[in-house]
Amino acid sequence: MAPLSRILFNCGLMLMLIGMTAGDGQAIILYDTGDPSANTTAPTGIYEDSGWSYQGKYGGYLGTMISPQHFITAQHFGTQGGTFVSPAAMNGTADITYTIDASANGSVGYWDIAGTDLRIFKINETFSSYAQIYTGTSEAGKTLVTHGLGGDRGAEVIQGGDLKGWLNTPSDGTARWGANQVDAIYSDFLFADFDAVSGQQEATFSANDSGGGVFIQEGPDWFLAGVNYGVERYFSLDGGASFEAAIFDQGGLYVGPSLIADQPSDITTNWAASRISTSSTEILSIIAVPEPGSLVLLALGAAAAVRRRRLSV
Repeated sequence: MAPLSRILFNCGLMLMLIGMTAGDGQAIILYDTGDPSANTTAPTGIYEDSGWSYQGKYGGYLGTMISPQHFITAQHFGTQGGTFVSPAAMNGTADITYTIDASANGSVGYWDIAGTDLRIFKINETFSSYAQIYTGTSEAGKTLVTHGLGGDRGAEVIQGGDLKGWLNTPSDGTARWGANQVDAIYSDFLFADFDAVSGQQEATFSANDSGGGVFIQEGPDWFLAGVNYGVERYFSLDGGASFEAAIFDQGGLYVGPSLIADQPSDITTNWAASRISTSSTEILSIIAVPEPGSLVLLALGAAAAVRRRRLSV
């Protein structure tokens, strides 16, 4: 993980928003493979049920279902139309289109969580299932699974004869998932770095990954812990014109006019997700989803009220 001083700098100045405009880049980048079909279906094994089925397309980006009628995504790419689509590739059945309730929140049409990049929408219909949000404080060190939307990784970035990463390519609208680890928490962000690690679905992201859900596991269950926000992705070979890339070793490359001195070990890049847990109270107040036991009590209360009314007639 990069030193905290660099994380602060990245968060404040250099951490580029991923997805400023639709079609501005690619999706989840995997260290293991450049196969465009990799991780485009539901994960199995240790990553099974890690949030794939709760993802949906909001314009050119993803969002996560978090209640029977709400989904959460990022603010910074703006509004993306009036529908939210659960793709067949994610729900296992068929594309399902939901309409967004434009009258929500006093006709604002959504709720923004103040001081964050989180935005919640309400739909007019009902989701058949939805993710649990994480309300704890133990994200650090946990394995994560993240989701994004876009294309495959591009040509190799070579400097000094060494592979450093891969160029970004245009978005193709294909959803993909990948894994990583929560390496640090700073303020309202979860940070992970992109390592040269094989066999673990190691992932980073670029443009058009904004809004996708980041899930962590606690006990047997996976919880929504973050929403994709930003990544270090602008580099050059000589301090001149920059290019966008997914880089696992910055050593020998330039960020702007500054050379990052090569080191014996890799100098990884960071990516960040807006942290859910620090805003969980406000999120829960918006979606107002009763616990299953509460639903039973409400039903029993309603039945009792009907019975009392009948007795009083």
